Amino acid sequence: YNRERIRRGATVDKTVCRKNLGRLTRLILKAEKERQHNYLKDGPYITPEEAVVIYTTTAHWLESRKFSPIPFPPLWYKHDTKLLVLALERLKESYSVAVRLNQSQREELGLIEQAYDNPHEALSRIKRHLSSQRVFKEVGIEFMDLYSHLLPVYEIEPLEKITDAYLDQYLWYEGDRRQLFPNWVKPADSEPPPLLVYKWCQGINNLQAIWDASDGQCVVVLQTKFEKLLEKIDLILLKRLLCLVLEPSLAEYITGKNNVVLSYKDMSHTNSYGLIPGLQVASFVVQYYGLVLDLLLLGLTRATEIAGPSRMPNEFITYADTRVETRHPIRLYSRYIDRVHMLFRFSREEARDLIQRYLIEHPDPNNENMVGYNNKKCWPRDARMRLMKHDVNLGRSVFWDMKNRLPPSITTLEWENSFVSVYSKDNPNLLFSM
Repeated sequence: YNRERIRRGATVDKTVCRKNLGRLTRLILKAEKERQHNYLKDGPYITPEEAVVIYTTTAHWLESRKFSPIPFPPLWYKHDTKLLVLALERLKESYSVAVRLNQSQREELGLIEQAYDNPHEALSRIKRHLSSQRVFKEVGIEFMDLYSHLLPVYEIEPLEKITDAYLDQYLWYEGDRRQLFPNWVKPADSEPPPLLVYKWCQGINNLQAIWDASDGQCVVVLQTKFEKLLEKIDLILLKRLLCLVLEPSLAEYITGKNNVVLSYKDMSHTNSYGLIPGLQVASFVVQYYGLVLDLLLLGLTRATEIAGPSRMPNEFITYADTRVETRHPIRLYSRYIDRVHMLFRFSREEARDLIQRYLIEHPDPNNENMVGYNNKKCWPRDARMRLMKHDVNLGRSVFWDMKNRLPPSITTLEWENSFVSVYSKDNPNLLFSM
């Protein structure tokens, strides 16, 4: 009741908000503790077969890209101080507006200043921790109330935070230098978000004979989201996957860092399943893990064709020639953290085969597939997708095909949070939001 009033924007007493936030925090943490307990009791949820397939796919991909693993940061590494300064600046940024600091924040600022003053001492301590520290202080968790939703805020011990921030800068720098991430992984420096939307539209327009539907060809845009990507990360599998691209001791450090005690007031539990998003190094891990899922969706052959040869990778949304581009129905692919956009082009026969395969598994005698088909209601009627039987079935079958490529123990695609737009001879508009 109170949350409803808070959300509606009615005048609510501050203490009521605070109490409500405390109650919600306890409920969320209770559910999370239950989830961790169930994992320890029934887990791991991922089957050995699935794990082997995921691992070998990633290994084959890295081998085909001639990727050399990122080594442990050497003692005398030439970019050390630059990376450290970048890491410290990033940590310091969050204090630029804060006026009143609590004890741990003051301590953290002090440590940041100290690291600025003698970087060599800080660097040797960081490397010592990376190589040998495997037991970590407990992480405090609180929720920031944005009234429409809650955001978790993690409080990590300052010394460990500095180590993580340095490791994050190091991994991103080295990963980028070795071209670990192909062109479809976003956000990237080459395309700030507004430019990304522009490039994607331009890329669709520039494809070979994309708007030609005279012979029953169809174009499909699928936009969807990897559900519960962070919560379902299995730390054992993650460690194995990280060992493919990192020195094993760094992989151990990162997985150990996620296996810590989370506490709020008198409640606490150990995190043994899922990634903690509050760690400095989480962004690298999520993008790498996302890359593994991309390979499952695209298949190694098409992924290689989109990425281009390892010595001369393709720019985003470009191909070496039209033969490579038109070889496979998947024409474009882009992933922004966990949001995926894919563009397919099917000939009449390909579309018919896919729809047949879908309808054999999900027969639809009463044409009910149109019911609950997500459409852009904010668009005027004539600009929306027209729910023709063939196009609706094609949209559903493309979604079904992609969903089946991901094991549900890792992540899944939800129809409610996805949108599939079909361009065909009956549908003159291609819609998506980005």
